[in-house]
Amino acid sequence: MENDNAHTQEAARPAALVTGGAVRVGAAIASLLVESGYDVAIHCNTSTAAAEGLAASLAAHGARTPVLQADLTRPGAPFSLVTRAVEAFGRLDVVVNSAAVFVADDAAMIDLARMKVLNVDAPRAVLDAAAPHVAPWAGCVVNISDVAALFPFRGYKSYARTKAALLSLSQERALALAPHNVRVNAVCPGVAVFADRYTNKERARIVSRIPLGRAGSPLDVAGAVLYLARAPYVTGQILVVDGGRTLRSMQEAGTRAATGRSRFDVN
Repeated sequence: MENDNAHTQEAARPAALVTGGAVRVGAAIASLLVESGYDVAIHCNTSTAAAEGLAASLAAHGARTPVLQADLTRPGAPFSLVTRAVEAFGRLDVVVNSAAVFVADDAAMIDLARMKVLNVDAPRAVLDAAAPHVAPWAGCVVNISDVAALFPFRGYKSYARTKAALLSLSQERALALAPHNVRVNAVCPGVAVFADRYTNKERARIVSRIPLGRAGSPLDVAGAVLYLARAPYVTGQILVVDGGRTLRSMQEAGTRAATGRSRFDVN
């Protein structure tokens, strides 16, 4: 007799978990995945209302979009989050580590420590917890890093180090998990959403340094994630989504090196 449950699982929509999926880039990623045929577990910590609003707005697509609250800095929370996502769907094909914080170098030590836990340790724990569930579906993990990992921002070197560590983790795990048919990649967004602290003048200055002549959007980042989710022969890659800004920074860094100057900030 054929296994009806197996056929049901094969016919089911692929399932994804997006950490930090309630707002900004994470919300765009969750939305595009749903629109592209995925069930998506929307993780949040304090943005519960935003997560529930997003889930409700995506209901028309016929997807399951459970909201899963968790403080990923707490011991055991990443493992529990993955377990709840698997229980919700019965499978897990894609995991996107988008949750992060952006803290300046002059912040309190406790805030810098929390940033390291949320930006590095939590994604590692989520990835490791998810890998055994993603493997049967030949799925993937996509880590959201930042162009700051490649060229640090002035005043945010500690943040840049966390995002650089996430890139290193992505490539290390890509090699380790490839034999298990699990892919791991990273996306480095440039300007996707301006922080509120930027004035119009500062925003214009930053945009002037982007070869494509415009700021990006959360949808640009989401499109890169969707590509990686559907690219079965791509692993261990760093996809920069910044309109060419990093390329210009590399060019300028070479010029500075040739003239004896050594600053590598991109701001």
